[in-house]
Amino acid sequence: MIVRIMGLGQWTMEPEQLLELNTIDEAVEQAVKAGDQEQLHEELQRLVEAVRSNGQEVPDDLIVESDLVLPDVDATLEEVRELLDSTSEYYGLIPDPEAGLETAQSE
Repeated sequence: MIVRIMGLGQWTMEPEQLLELNTIDEAVEQAVKAGDQEQLHEELQRLVEAVRSNGQEVPDDLIVESDLVLPDVDATLEEVRELLDSTSEYYGLIPDPEAGLETAQSE
């Protein structure tokens, strides 16, 4: 899967690596629900660091379509809320384990 972090680039990640991000994804959702910009910033920082440390960066000269788009660490509550609203009602920014693996394995 190709994960884009807005403003930072793209990383290739295996579906099982994405599963590790679900806890952080849930914390991002909770920060948005609570309207806590400071907590959101902290959780987005954790999310970005996890993608960068677990994924393989896609070279800038390679153009590929992203499977997931994540906000950068400076995203506002409203920007993240819009992203969450545009995803499935069953998961946040990262597909839940069952949904994400089933989709990835069927491709």
